[in-house]
Amino acid sequence: MVLRPTISSKIASFCTSPKVTLFLLLALAAVSVFGTLEGAAEQGRYDLYYQSLWYRLLLAALAVNLASCTLKTIRRNIRDRSRFMAAMDEGREVEADTVIERGRQALFPQLEAQGYRLSVSGDRCLAERGRPGRWGSTVVHCSCLLIMAGALASELGFVGTRFIYVGQEDSRILDWKTQSERELGFTVRLDDFRAQYYPIDLQITAYPPDSRDPLHTWTTREGERFDLAGSKLSAEVVSFDPFTQELHLKILRDEEVLGDYRAGVGEHTYHEGVDAGVVLYPTAFRDPILKQTYSHVTIVEDGRAVHQGEISINHPLVHRGVSIYQTAFERDKFGFWYVGFQFSRDPGKPLVWVGCVTLALGLLLAFAVPYRVFAIVSTRENCRLRAIKGFNGEAGRLAFEQLTARLKGQAP
Repeated sequence: MVLRPTISSKIASFCTSPKVTLFLLLALAAVSVFGTLEGAAEQGRYDLYYQSLWYRLLLAALAVNLASCTLKTIRRNIRDRSRFMAAMDEGREVEADTVIERGRQALFPQLEAQGYRLSVSGDRCLAERGRPGRWGSTVVHCSCLLIMAGALASELGFVGTRFIYVGQEDSRILDWKTQSERELGFTVRLDDFRAQYYPIDLQITAYPPDSRDPLHTWTTREGERFDLAGSKLSAEVVSFDPFTQELHLKILRDEEVLGDYRAGVGEHTYHEGVDAGVVLYPTAFRDPILKQTYSHVTIVEDGRAVHQGEISINHPLVHRGVSIYQTAFERDKFGFWYVGFQFSRDPGKPLVWVGCVTLALGLLLAFAVPYRVFAIVSTRENCRLRAIKGFNGEAGRLAFEQLTARLKGQAP
């Protein structure tokens, strides 16, 4: 009597079909090619492809296919021993069987010493090793599902921006997705901002106090020292602000610091500090190269500060699951600093990270821990060893031959 497959079995077979998996992967790859062509962003293809309903339906179908295959492998792994036991035919010899002229009880200590786990049921015996490796592919499947779940959970988060002046605060941001303002749930206050540059090459010119005829010009940089001509004094460049063109020097006599000297040019030309005998102004400088920026912020809730920290490039501040990044900075025409911040909350990020770690673990198990199973079929005179799992191919055949040779006492 031949049993016809039921509708549920047909659906299960379709959902776990490798052909369906291959079709979905090829479809997603084909769509991704067009979505990543040069100029795709300008043509709106990102929204047209990756954010479209039909693209997400392809991903959902792949998730269903992957989940079905995962459940199938879990059930297979759980039933391994019972399936292998049921498949053993004690009365029929197989050509590939290896005969050992010893009773199976004499083999058990040797097998256990080699890491094999023995399962005995009557005259049937199963020896297996590397059981964790059997679960490697299942862990990989579960990891991919976890990453996809993390990506789905990310839709519940948000990304937004806000410009804040030094000394001011804000509790609202512009949400990129809705293009409208939304409340953060807390207030961010920008206490201070500082831009750090690599040492700037600049020219400093000395003038007589009562005229604008240049006396001498030095080419130097931050941290270096130069001698003031016609005196026993020298000057060390402490800093130079390329935005305000403000110069800060230390005036020294030998190694004795006499004091600070500051000068600026442009709309607010001035000089002040220790009398160096001449007037010193910065007259030229190379374009500055930014090294790092630092924003000191305070998180305020219900009128009180609950968190303070420093935000720099690639070092965000995290509060209540919201990562605060520094993305831009500028000075307005009045000389006041303002900083652009990006606010991002991604509830799926932990799932993605866990999925990536378990994915690596699953691949390690699958490739580094081979799962091998063989049966020991007892007869009155001897034992027959029958390879069941993990002894395929040339490497598997060689491993089985080495195993049987050790059991026969023919190899170390």
